[in-house]
Amino acid sequence: MKLKFSLLLLLLIFGISFSQSKVDLAAADKINQYADRIDKDSSRAKYTFEIPAKGKVIRYEYEKEGNDIVKMTRKWDENNEKYTDTYSDYFLLKNEAKVLALQSITYKNKSDATDIGGWNCKFWIKDDRVINMTSLGHGKTERDDWDYELELKENFSYMLKTVKNFDKKLSQKK
Repeated sequence: MKLKFSLLLLLLIFGISFSQSKVDLAAADKINQYADRIDKDSSRAKYTFEIPAKGKVIRYEYEKEGNDIVKMTRKWDENNEKYTDTYSDYFLLKNEAKVLALQSITYKNKSDATDIGGWNCKFWIKDDRVINMTSLGHGKTERDDWDYELELKENFSYMLKTVKNFDKKLSQKK
């Protein structure tokens, strides 16, 4: 009897997990469709600015549809002995909420500027929760202690605040 009950319970748990993953994959597919639409539309206003910070310059880019920010990116280089490490954060927004995020690090040899490797991770986000992610290369995803959801929330909040402050100053100049 215990075996039958355990099997039934296992099937129930598996069924719930499988149906949730199907829902998440469907949501990720909708996010991909939205991203494709945004990427194909070149009519949006595009802005770029730079902020010096602790021995580096952080370059921000963002795009707006009307008054809504739909994309924002920041990039910076860090010197690492023989290499230059390029860090990048990207967020796709819908109604001021993050729906897609990309993080990457590219390592370049300073002597010949050849990419020698890197890491990137793509996150699909729904209701402020990561529903799917993929990662390539060696990087943060290999660490057990990496709290990617917290890092995404902090990066997103900081970047959105920075972009909105710049955008506000820009609109006051007009």
